[in-house]
Amino acid sequence: MKPADLVVVPYWTDFYLAEITGPATYDPSKVVEDSAYRRSVRWLNAKKPIPRQLARAALLSRMKVQGTSADATDLREEIRECLATVERGEVSTFQRDLQSRLVREVLAELRGGRIDSFGFERLIQAVLQGLGAEESRIVPRIQDKGADIVATFRVAGAFQQRIAVQAKHWQPDPPVGPDVVEQLIRGIEAEAANLGMVITSGSISDEAFSVAERYFEDKGIRIELVDGEQFAKLIVEHGIRPSLRRD
Repeated sequence: MKPADLVVVPYWTDFYLAEITGPATYDPSKVVEDSAYRRSVRWLNAKKPIPRQLARAALLSRMKVQGTSADATDLREEIRECLATVERGEVSTFQRDLQSRLVREVLAELRGGRIDSFGFERLIQAVLQGLGAEESRIVPRIQDKGADIVATFRVAGAFQQRIAVQAKHWQPDPPVGPDVVEQLIRGIEAEAANLGMVITSGSISDEAFSVAERYFEDKGIRIELVDGEQFAKLIVEHGIRPSLRRD
């Protein structure tokens, strides 16, 4: 070991982290305790324990090695990740890590998979059904007045919410602009909706957000702008109905 190396100290269901700051020293008075050889360290995370559940499987396994010490040089990044996670106040778990990976994979499939603009509309319809929509229909192109999908939700079993959705399949550039929001506004008013959504597998421009905010200030009708990452998260969290086939 040398200065700047990290030391992992397992302790029951937790572990401590320290950074070596000096060379080894020998204290004869500690021979009986079997700790005569010592090194000065700087305790990380304010010398507070870190839950073992934050560690990935490889690090957990290494902490179970029997003996006085085990080399974990190959796990340096995993150790740093645990420290960064606890310093941010996050709780990193298997479920969280799995969800993050699934969101990335779903987003990649949305952008590069076997789906066209029609399939994207059917996918949105299925997600809305998974979110609890009582009714949802795709507006035929010939009848499209600004809303591609119209869905109805019932809140608390009594209040009905009618949502108009504008769907924009992914394109690398440019991001969804204000013209798409203005088109949706026409659809909201044509369908007598009280909520609007723009859903894209791409990104959304600041100008689009500005138009949505102004419409809310003027009319009191909120427009939610959902980009690709947010939509992928909705799919992961709520799933999709298996009725995406064109009839």
